[in-house]
Order: sequence, then structure tokens, then C-alpha cells
Amino acid sequence: KICNAVTAMSGGRLTFQSFTGGSIVAATKEMDAIDTKAIDGTYTCTMYNLDKWPESGLFSARPGGLTAEAAPVWFEYYGTDFINRMAEGYDVVAIPGICPQPPEVFALSKKNITSLADIKGLRMRTSGDGGEIMTRLGANVVFMPGGELYESMQRGVIDAFEYSSCSVNWAMSFQEIAEYQIFSATRAPSDPLVFYLNKSRWDSLPADLQAIVKAAVQSVTREQQMWIDNDNIAATQKFADFGCKMVHLPPDVERAVIDTANAFYADKALTGTPLYKEILTSQQLFITQSGNQAALNTPAPSA
Repeated sequence: KICNAVTAMSGGRLTFQSFTGGSIVAATKEMDAIDTKAIDGTYTCTMYNLDKWPESGLFSARPGGLTAEAAPVWFEYYGTDFINRMAEGYDVVAIPGICPQPPEVFALSKKNITSLADIKGLRMRTSGDGGEIMTRLGANVVFMPGGELYESMQRGVIDAFEYSSCSVNWAMSFQEIAEYQIFSATRAPSDPLVFYLNKSRWDSLPADLQAIVKAAVQSVTREQQMWIDNDNIAATQKFADFGCKMVHLPPDVERAVIDTANAFYADKALTGTPLYKEILTSQQLFITQSGNQAALNTPAPSA
């Protein structure tokens, strides 16, 4: 839709052609391809670039991080600038406007998680900082692109995985391979998708075309979020109707996830780059402030 919007808004002066992830370069490796001009852009999760930027895990599916409501605001006023500072030295630019996505399903699993003991040794696909947290909790963590998850569950390569919300997971037919849908927003309260372009090509565009691209990204990502939020309600019911067991992560396990995440980020703050510390501080402050604001509008419990 972004591609179509840019073409229409520019009267055909600028056109984008979209391709399925993995069809030109390896899935999750698009940023390197943008840098070398093998492709011009991508719409992706920033955390797939931890091999280049240790800060990238802060921008996607951050455990204990920004809610789907708070994320677009933080990215608009702070986050996109942080990403572009992080990417300095690469021929890549992030365009303002993100789709935060709803909280991810904590895990799609062959077996339930009823205690921390169930996480020990669990062969689980995770990505980003969530993988580090689950490793600390005892899971045997692996990473693979989303397109490999179905077969890997079928073949017994993994026991569980995280991917997205029910809306996206249903479209991937994951109801057929994961009996348990385990819910908790602790691991990924949001998972922002960011639109990236080759910086040299972006800088070569006249101001009016840059404005059109920005407007298209802002508009379509908002539309996408509304569509996902609406479809997510129906998709969640589809999983239940299919016969999947819809369960919530136990409170003590949720507490352990948050405590482990807090310890992980405290360690990273001590050893990370100055930019890492600046981003983390900005996020933590915004999480606190937005949470306090939300609490002011929450009615007191009735007697």
C-alpha cells in the first residue's frame, strides 16, 4: 500500500516495486542490501540487525518496553532520530512513521508453560533482546526467519516460538502446529515496523517527493495498525475455534520475565555505547511518563 500510495500521490513521478521478503536477498538481511544498493528499501523490524548495531534490540519487541499506544509517539519525536544516529556510516535512512503492532503472543507452543521449570530447556525461536532474556531464563534459544517456523515445528526442531499477534500468526497457519497460544505482553508489548530507504537515493529526491513519501508512510502505517487491531480480535477467536488452548502466562513467570529484562538492560547500560545508554534512558523515561499519564485517566476501583 505504501508503494501504491507513493505512485498515486506523486502522479507517477516516483514508483516503488514491492517484493516478498527473502525473494531478492536473504530474509532479515535487507539492511546490508540497502547499504550496497542491491535493494532500495525495506519495511522491517530493526532488531534483525543486532550483528551491526547493539542498540537495534531497543527498537523492536523490547521486553518490558513501549506499549503499542506509546510507541508511535516516542518514535515520532525521539526514536526515528535515534535510529538514524545509530545507522550513521551505513547508506540507510529510517523514514518517520511506524506501525507498532499489537502485543505479540508470548509463545506458540507444543506444550504449556505453567512455571519457570517449563522454560528450562525449551527449544524456542526468539529474536532480538527477547532471545537474550529467554536464554537467561533457561530456554535453548534459536533464531530463524518466519518462513521456516512451520516446518521446524512439524519436524521437531523447535518446541515453541514467538512471531507476532494472532492476526499475523493465523495468516501463517500457525494454528496447525502450535496447540498452546500463550499470552502475555511482557516479552513484546509492541513490535514496531520501520520503513527504511537507501540514504543516497533518498537525499537525491526533491523536497516535494520526500514529503510525499513521508506522508504515505505516516498514513499507511496508521491504517495498517488499525487493520491489525481489528483483525486481531477476529483472529484470536479463530485460534480458539480451531481448538487451540488459549492460556495466559502465570504471574510469577511474568514477574521473572520483567525482572530478568530489567537486569539485562541494567547490565547493558553499564557496558553499552553512549548512544545505547541515551536511547535506553529516553525510553525508560517515556515509559514512566506515559504510564503515569495513563494512570491519571484510569478510574479508581469502585467500593
